[in-house]
Order: sequence, then structure tokens, then C-alpha cells
Amino acid sequence: MMNNQKGITLVALVITIIILLILAGISISQLVGSGLFEKAKQAADKTEDSQNLENSILGDYESSINEYLSGIQSGDGEIKTIAEAQSSEMLKKTINTKVQDAYGNQIVVPAGFKITNDATTVNNGIVIIDSNENEFVWIPVPKDGKVYTNADRTQFKIIQLNRYTFDANGVKTVQNDNIIGSYYQELAISDKGNVSAKDINKFKKSVETNKGYYIGRFEARKTSSNELTLKAGDSIYNNITQPLAAEKCRNMYDNTKPFTSDLMNSYAWDTATLFLQECGTNPMYSRQNSINTTLATTGTNNQTTKDVQCNVYDMAGNILEWVTENSSRSGEPCVIRGGRCSYSGTYTISRDDEIVSYSSATCGFRPIIYI
Repeated sequence: MMNNQKGITLVALVITIIILLILAGISISQLVGSGLFEKAKQAADKTEDSQNLENSILGDYESSINEYLSGIQSGDGEIKTIAEAQSSEMLKKTINTKVQDAYGNQIVVPAGFKITNDATTVNNGIVIIDSNENEFVWIPVPKDGKVYTNADRTQFKIIQLNRYTFDANGVKTVQNDNIIGSYYQELAISDKGNVSAKDINKFKKSVETNKGYYIGRFEARKTSSNELTLKAGDSIYNNITQPLAAEKCRNMYDNTKPFTSDLMNSYAWDTATLFLQECGTNPMYSRQNSINTTLATTGTNNQTTKDVQCNVYDMAGNILEWVTENSSRSGEPCVIRGGRCSYSGTYTISRDDEIVSYSSATCGFRPIIYI
């Protein structure tokens, strides 16, 4: 009986594989010879080049738009001299205005402000005033850090935005975002009841772009109805909590203005301290403690000895001031800075902490403005 087996033999399988390999070799050689692979590669390269060109054009376009919008915001193209910026016509402007002093230092004057005649160069403390007589002082922070102090620009002071500590000799140490003194840090958001900066990253970017920011010339003042002012003759604004101080600062100017007001943050306080020490008359101002033994109730007080550097009053004395810095000490998240009268235990760069509900006659605040 014959045994009929179906299927492919091993010899047939081998022959089939050999034939397929031969055919495949012929097909591949024909494709290579025809240049199809090369044409496909060229097409892919052209597609990639086109995409890169498109991305570059879009990037340049986006950069130009951002630069244009930044120019509108900062008053780009409106560069004026100090004398021009002192005109009362400045109070009517609805855009910010770039100004240059005699040494080539830049100032950006916010819409609705003008420069006073208290100083004509940045290193001496440029003062601006609005139509309600509120006064602020420009804290210069050039991109290269150089605040020029003479006309031929051979002399300068280095001022850079940062958080600092200062030793007993007034020598600074850069701290960046470090936790200072085991507790103190500038947080973007706090969940402890105290108020953080409105937008600390926006503040930093503004300072970088506009080469500076403003702090109140005086500790916060108030009207009889508790409206926040920075007028020299108004009464000091004390007996206020940190959250309420932050609210007052943020509402000082409405949201239609092309600038932002806020409570002083730690970057603003420390950099201002550095500026006052470097450009003022006291090379140890960061460590200056109480200058007077009595509370000054108005901005330009009539005390014989006044705490003033570069047109900024009372950062080393008079009253302590709330900032947006945060303390991690249990139950005391609010931070106060500076020195106060009749007490030698604190000085300009000092930090201390308090509970959210704390208010005192020896504690006030100071607003800032940035573009």
C-alpha cells in the first residue's frame, strides 16, 4: 500500500527561498538604480527644511509681536530727558515713558506720573509724583548691574535684583530663593493666611525688562478715611495687619493702569537696601538701626536727625514694615522688615515674623510699583 504524503519537502523549501532571494536582489538593485531611494531622501530633506523655515519665520514673528507689545507697555520710543519728564504734561500721559539721565541710566516713568526736581540722576534717587502727590523712588537694576555715577560712564555701582543678607560689616551675600535664617522664603503662594506677592515672577521679569522698579518714598500714609497715600504730610499708616496692607497696596491704582502696585516683596526690599547702601551716604546702611527715639508721624518729619538715603525715608528706623516674604515658623507666617524707633535690636535688613492678625503702632508697610 502506497503512503501518499502531502506538503512541501525541505528541498522545495530551500529552492523557494533561493528564488525569492534572487528576485528580491533584482528588485532592490533596480530600485537603487532608478534613484527612487535618493529621491525619497531628497523629498524628506526638503520637507524638513521647509518646516524649519516656517518655524523660524513664526518664531521671528512672535518675537516681533512680543517686542512690540512690550514697547507699548513700557513706553518704548518715548525716550525723554529728565527735564522733559518734569513737565506737568507728563501727568496726562496714558502710557509709560522711558527717560534717560545725564549719565545714560534708564528710568521708566509710569503713566500719570512726572519726575520731581529732588534729583536729576539715578544714583541720587529719582523721585516721581502723581496728580494726587503720591511719591515713589526709582530703584535702578540695569541688565549689566552698572548704575553709572558720572557723565563719561567710567564710575558705577553694581546693583542687581536679588535677595541678600549683609554681615556685620555690611558685606552682602546673594541668597536667590534660599531659605534665609532657617525660616524666610519668598513663596509664589502661601496657604497660611498671609499674602504672597501678586506675581513674583512677573515682578522679576518687569525689573529685567525695564531696568528697575519703584518703592514708596515714605512709609505708607493715610487720609482721615484710611485711604492709602504717599504724601509727606499725611499721617503714618500703622496698626494694620499684613493681609490688609497687601490689599491696600494692590488697590492703590486701578487695573487699567499700565503698571502694577503691590506690597513690598523680599527681592524689592533687599535690592533697595543694596542701592541705598551703595549710592547713599551711609556705607553701612544695611546694618543701620534705630536713628530716632520717637515715632515720626509724617513722611518728611521734623526730627533733627532724619533717616533718609537717596530720597528714601525711614527704612532703617521709625516703624517696622510688612512684606510678602513668608516665614515657616509655626503660626507666624507674616514677615516684617527694617528697624524702628527706640529699639536697637533691628536694622534695615532685619527679618522677623508675626501672626496673621498682628497689628501694632510700630508696624506699617510700603508699596511698590513695577511696569
